[in-house]
Amino acid sequence: MKQFYLGVDGGGTFCRARLVDHNGQVLGEAVGGSGNPRTGIESAWQNILEACFEACKQGHIDIEDYPNISIGLGLAGVNQALEQELILSQHSPFGRCFLLTDAHAACLGAFDGENGGLMIVGTGSCGVVYIDKKFDIVGGWGFPLSDQGSGARIGLSALEYSLAALSGVLPESALTQSINRDFGHRPEQYVQFQNHSPLPKEFGTFAIKVFDFAESGDPIALRIISEQAQWISQYLTCLIHKGAQNIALVGGVSEAIAPYLPDDIQAYLRPPQGDAMDGAIKMAKEQIGRTSL
Repeated sequence: MKQFYLGVDGGGTFCRARLVDHNGQVLGEAVGGSGNPRTGIESAWQNILEACFEACKQGHIDIEDYPNISIGLGLAGVNQALEQELILSQHSPFGRCFLLTDAHAACLGAFDGENGGLMIVGTGSCGVVYIDKKFDIVGGWGFPLSDQGSGARIGLSALEYSLAALSGVLPESALTQSINRDFGHRPEQYVQFQNHSPLPKEFGTFAIKVFDFAESGDPIALRIISEQAQWISQYLTCLIHKGAQNIALVGGVSEAIAPYLPDDIQAYLRPPQGDAMDGAIKMAKEQIGRTSL
């Protein structure tokens, strides 16, 4: 009987699925929508399944072989037992499922299961240390209470500063002028945006503008990035104190924010050997994480 493994990296903006055979040969890889159950458990699970189905299609896997596929799920938003139970209770046509957060999976992938630390800075943020086969998580409790330094928090800060500038509380800058144009120079439109309960990724879209304007020296953009980079530095310092000598900085915002980190912190940063899907595949192969069976 052939054995296959699916590794899923589910973030707040999209999820990715990679299918490999028992030798580690990649057979298929696909991308879907948000895999974070906090954005909606049913929609997140459907996005995960669709990405898995597409990866299986690329690998020419027949439906009758799905039970021979073990899945490792590294998902954002599953810090709590209830969230884990909700995911593991969803119907799956595949074999055994092993669940951890996306930070756990990314850390396993970054150093191939060896000691190390990892800081995800994407739509959300979370730090993790893996020392002597034991994990220790830092942050990752979700936006807006946690996730400091993330794209969502950077975007939220941009809106806060822009609304304050529109009201005359702060001086305008090119960044705030641009965002205020997006909102028609009307505070009411900010309120309407807030009232429709925007997802973290919707705040994160404004982070792109912040980094773009920072390159031209915009004072508000630089202030926002400096504030959020200080948070990332604090998280990384915590990981170092917990024993991480090598730390991978990953996620959609990581490359942009890295130059704003202090030199002594940057000295601990190492390029990851693999990604969260590699770590999730390792979870499935070595049966690491909370399981559905």
